[in-house]
Parts: sequence; C-alpha cells; structure tokens
Amino acid sequence: MLKRYPSDIIVDTQSGRVEGAAVHERVALATLRTAMRILQPFHQFGFSYVARTVRTLLPSDRAMVLTLAPNCHMRVAYCDSYWSIMLLPSYEYERSVRSLLAASRDIDYGFIDGGANHGFWSILVSGPEAGAKKAVAIEAASDTFERLEDNRALNGSRFEALNKAIGATGGEHVRIYGAKHEARSTVAPADGAEPILDCETITVDDVAALPHFAGLDKFIVKLDVEGVEIAAFSGASRLLEGDTVFVYEEHGSDSDHGATRHVLEVLKLRVFWLGHGFLKEITSPDDLDRIKKSRRFGYDMVASRSRLWIERLERLIAEQAISG
Repeated sequence: MLKRYPSDIIVDTQSGRVEGAAVHERVALATLRTAMRILQPFHQFGFSYVARTVRTLLPSDRAMVLTLAPNCHMRVAYCDSYWSIMLLPSYEYERSVRSLLAASRDIDYGFIDGGANHGFWSILVSGPEAGAKKAVAIEAASDTFERLEDNRALNGSRFEALNKAIGATGGEHVRIYGAKHEARSTVAPADGAEPILDCETITVDDVAALPHFAGLDKFIVKLDVEGVEIAAFSGASRLLEGDTVFVYEEHGSDSDHGATRHVLEVLKLRVFWLGHGFLKEITSPDDLDRIKKSRRFGYDMVASRSRLWIERLERLIAEQAISG
C-alpha cells in the first residue's frame, strides 16, 4: 500500500492515469505530456525549459508521486524539469539498464546504484517485478539525498541509501558542482563555477562489502557519476575480478570516447551497447561514432569480464538476431 501525503498527485507512468490533481495541475501535466510527444524525435531537446515554464504559469506546491511499476513509487517535485519525462507512458527511460535487468531477474545479485539521484533504479530493482534484489543507492548532493531518503521511506525502506560520492578511494572530501539535480558532479566545470555542496567519497568495493550485501557474490553496478567514471573503476578492483557487470555513461560530448577507451584498453573488459535500435558488442571506441548522435546526452554502456554476465549479454544479442 502506497504511503502518500494527502497533497500528493499520483501519476501511473505505465497507463498515464492521474489521481488527486486539481484542474490547473491536470492541464500542466497534459501540456508536459504533449511536449514530450513532440520533442521525442529531437531527444527531448528543450523539454526542461518547457517544464520550468509550465511550472511558472500553472504553479503548485504539491509533489508528484510516480508509480513506476507495481509497489514501486518515486516522489518528485511538481513539473520537475527532468523526471517529468516519465509522464509519457510510452517513454523508455535508460533502455540499456532495463534490458539488462530483465535478462537478470533469475540471478541473485546485489545492485549498486552510483549517482542514484531520486532513487529510480534502486526503487525498481528492489521491487517485485525485478525480483526484489538488494540495492544500495549512493547520492553525493545532500539536497538530492533528502529526496532519495524520502523515496526510500516511501518504498518501505527496502533498499539502503548513502550520502556519499563514488571515488577512487574512500574518505576523501570532495566538492559538488552543478545546479541541476540530474547533472551534479565532483568535477570542477571549465567555467569556474563555485561548488554548491560538499561530500565524502566511498569506493564501489567498499559499498559491495556493506552488511546489506552479506552472502552475495554477484553484482550489477550502475555508475551515473558525471565525469568520474574512470575514478569509480579505480575503486572497484575486487569487483572487477568477480561476477560483476558495470553500466557506465559515455557522454555524447566526448568525441574521444574516453570512458570506453579506458574500459576496453586498460581494464580489458568487454563492452556492449543495449540501447535503442540494436544490440551489439563494442570492440573499438570508434564503434561509438555510429551510436553517439547527440553531444547533449549520455549513452549507457554495459561492461564485464565475468563469464556469467558475458553469457547473458551474448544471449541478448543472439535473441535479437533470431527475432530480427
């Protein structure tokens, strides 16, 4: 049973049904849904501006609770400029991760959610459709972490949450940059912007060693860490040698494909693309030239050297070949 506040607007992201909204709030959500349909062919370019404008013209101090799947709920700000993309029922958020989770339901794994934001993936992974896996969500920005903690409570505290930044070593003090909750980083921007928050680091290996994961030896690690992917891998030496699969971001603005170059050439992992249109193994960083179509977005890559996970990924590609 969803523990909601009386003021919450409930949105079912699968059916699009909206409950508890006033007339002007329904108009606002319908406007955002229409904007998503129009902007989808353009990779949602401009959607955040539309969301902010709608929020200004049709204001509300209420929150939206997005029902992501059975017994999976995420509370976000009204007309949130990022998460309002989920108002469109047909929208597939981070298809690569969804494909991996669907192919892994029968595996007893732990999920490490690095850069968890509001907790989207930890909510889903710990829910019934994904097999109620154990998950730990890590979020560096303290204000966003408050949202994460709220969503943890909203979902029965079934996953753990840490206010830390993923790093190469643990216990270091780092500064957080960026105004948008979905794009905060410990990397200082080139424009000289001042930090807005600070945090302490933790390694991925140390997260895997937490009591919450006791007895587990297989892991999915999602790294949404905004430019510190290589440092995150440096803090995952034990996991790299075990049955672990990593999901990391290749940013569209990096024409050298630095993260994937490091994963292929230094770490010697096999890399796969499970995104829209086709599934394939990435054998050279140059393969990404045909995948990365926009400089504004990140592209999720899946990497491992574990036989268990490689077999699952190869099976996905084989199934595509048969069905295609």
